[in-house]
Amino acid sequence: MKRTFLLLMLLFLLASTARADRYSFLGSYESHTTDGSRLTITATNNVLRLTLTDSAVVRVQLGRDGTILDLPSYAVVARPNPLLRWEVEDLPGALRLTLPAGVIVVQKFPVRLQFLATDGSLIAEDAPAFGHAWDGKEVQLWRTLHEDERFFGLGEKVGDVNKRGGHWTMWNSDFPAYTHDRDPLYASVPFFIGMHAGCAYGTFFDNSYRSVFNLGAASDRVYSFGAEDGELNYYFVFGPRIRDVVARYSALTGRMPLPPLWALGYQQCRWSYAPEYEIRDIARNFRQRGIPADVLYLDIRYMDGYKVFTWDGKGFPDPSGLCRDLEAMGFKVVPIVDPGVKVETGYPVYEEGLREGYFARYPDGTPYSGEVWPGWCHFPDFTRTDVRDWWGSKYGAMMDIGVDGFWNDMNEPAVWGREFPLLVEFDDDGMRSTIKKIHNVYAHLEAQGSYEGMRRTHPDKRPFILTRAAFAGTQRYAALWTGDNSARFDNLQMAIRMSVGLGLSGMPFTGPDVGGFNGEPSAELYIRWMQAGVFTPFLRTHTTINSRDQEPWSFGEWNEDILRNYISMRYQYLPYLYSEFRNSSRSGLPIMRPLFFDNESDAETFSSRWQHTFMAGPSILVAPVVEEGRRFQQVYLPHGRWIDPWTGAHYDGGQTVVVEAPLERLPMFYRGGALIPRRETQQYTGESPLKELLLEVVPGDSASYTMYLDAGDGFAYETGGFDEVTFRMRADGLSWVIECSSSSGKWSSAMKRIRFRLFGSPLVPRSISMDGERVLLESDSQRESARPQLDEGRRRFEITLPFRTGVHEYRFEY
Repeated sequence: MKRTFLLLMLLFLLASTARADRYSFLGSYESHTTDGSRLTITATNNVLRLTLTDSAVVRVQLGRDGTILDLPSYAVVARPNPLLRWEVEDLPGALRLTLPAGVIVVQKFPVRLQFLATDGSLIAEDAPAFGHAWDGKEVQLWRTLHEDERFFGLGEKVGDVNKRGGHWTMWNSDFPAYTHDRDPLYASVPFFIGMHAGCAYGTFFDNSYRSVFNLGAASDRVYSFGAEDGELNYYFVFGPRIRDVVARYSALTGRMPLPPLWALGYQQCRWSYAPEYEIRDIARNFRQRGIPADVLYLDIRYMDGYKVFTWDGKGFPDPSGLCRDLEAMGFKVVPIVDPGVKVETGYPVYEEGLREGYFARYPDGTPYSGEVWPGWCHFPDFTRTDVRDWWGSKYGAMMDIGVDGFWNDMNEPAVWGREFPLLVEFDDDGMRSTIKKIHNVYAHLEAQGSYEGMRRTHPDKRPFILTRAAFAGTQRYAALWTGDNSARFDNLQMAIRMSVGLGLSGMPFTGPDVGGFNGEPSAELYIRWMQAGVFTPFLRTHTTINSRDQEPWSFGEWNEDILRNYISMRYQYLPYLYSEFRNSSRSGLPIMRPLFFDNESDAETFSSRWQHTFMAGPSILVAPVVEEGRRFQQVYLPHGRWIDPWTGAHYDGGQTVVVEAPLERLPMFYRGGALIPRRETQQYTGESPLKELLLEVVPGDSASYTMYLDAGDGFAYETGGFDEVTFRMRADGLSWVIECSSSSGKWSSAMKRIRFRLFGSPLVPRSISMDGERVLLESDSQRESARPQLDEGRRRFEITLPFRTGVHEYRFEY
């Protein structure tokens, strides 16, 4: 009898285990309720809530044991519009929910979601047999995978720009010298853009646990996303265009604040410039050689025994004096900061953190110790507001010394042995969560504390923070570089794809280490990488310890001249680039864009052949050479008109062209109708005010461009302390008319001259007038005018004319 009973119990346990290993699904519809912008559906096995966050954004939450958890979000800053209401049509087999951007159909038997465009066409849908599911703590969602479906985004990922066919994991990981198949990496952004039948949509999975996105890997039927724990809590973002999705997602998770202008300049780093005479020598070389640069970095050797917020008294005896001297030369100083605090009696940061209980700990209350550069360390619990405030105050104290920005490294968090034990706990607003939940947001919360501390202690300066690890929303606090790459051409290719993917994921201020961190680049690789870097949002050279010199003058005189020219070009384009940063801070749209971003109707722009070609803002197409030895470049030009600014050659779009690409030339094109503001080269961004503007003009259809100007630092711009100069171009018979208008004149008043460079002008205009008054085309001591310059070979005409604030019209008559 006992044996029979034990056998039955064993069979019962085996059956229970088998059932536990299977997914459960929502089941059939039973009822629904509405409460303002919320609609809650009760199904056989669980509940599902849909919340109108915006007219085109819907939050979807799956219950846990029949209860919606509504946990706080680390990423989302947008609040639901309380005035929004569901328009619900209760049909026999479905609920039809109408909102301004589209329609959601909730199939009742079983409960499945379909997302439709306003014209009724299908955008995305739950897989009919699966849909929302859970297995213990794990949560998953399966959707139908359509034959034409593409996927973009997912933050910092290798592979093609189109992520279809990949199996992508979100778990911040330190993998130096990563290759094209390494996943995951340093940052986790659980957001993707889907595109089906020409219509774009977005999905943001707001879950910080380890998550996986299977976008058609080993399946042509379904794609899925899910996490090992936490809520199945996601936001569906309607398009129809990719730019609509990115703008709405960035409004949801927050947008990049406008960085200080100097952060757009060239930045130089290595592991490590130490002792201090080395960094002084680097600074002198930049200025003596006439190579522009704004930022110099201090890697870990500036510290006393690698202890955070300390200085090596022997190698850096007077950090304040060093910072002051470099500031006088036009350099900003950015030191590295690691989160590990060395366990050492008498070390103030350790003593303070231990006394106040600021460190992450084991369940028994003992602070967790992990080994990194200083040795055994404790790690701040950044889930606590008081700990973030404490950490931020340390940044303020460093700024008092003269430091200008910070470089947050090793914050995945990384330790020797790779990861924290999974039972390490954090306060998490009183919920006592383990590293399983906090790992992916650790760097995000550190960046928040860093940013808020800098702004609190130095409110007259815009914070600049560079982070290695990140989560969705980190763009509110920090720029991101793509980690410890390598000096190889395939890594240059990866760097472009990764930067483009991050921009599509709401993180516009990104870029790689130019030349590669690991290994030693050839002169050719370094030049080609620097050429691409002119138009990447973040531009920095960095290299590892014991590698050969990797400064722009380290590759011989001829190569130094090329590199000087391209770094100078970066500074010449700053009026355009800074304006695009301002636009991005307002709209959330990327600065560095894939070719298809502004050309969705041109199917060829989606081809992987052109995924290393990108747009810098709306007007400049950049086609960097990313293969060794190549001296001609194939470039696809989207529909429209294009001009090669090097040669003046005009091209019709919708075709592939071949252009010369000697080592000293970056293939690039201006879009027809482009108005591109430039300036003279500076040695650093604050060297001189903008007195003469170069406006490059590519005649085309009526067009406009707004150039943004402000102090370059501080927050006066938030209360109107800025100027916008808008250029409008139109054809008027045989004339081109360009109107210039300034919004306030506060910053544009320093401009005295504007130099027009008109492409496609093989002849000097018959006449030029300003506000109806004819301008002499010869020098005249009695009035402001300039001798015109005609470059017939490059089909361009230049003339310098007076610039005045207000509204003025320049007419070029042929």
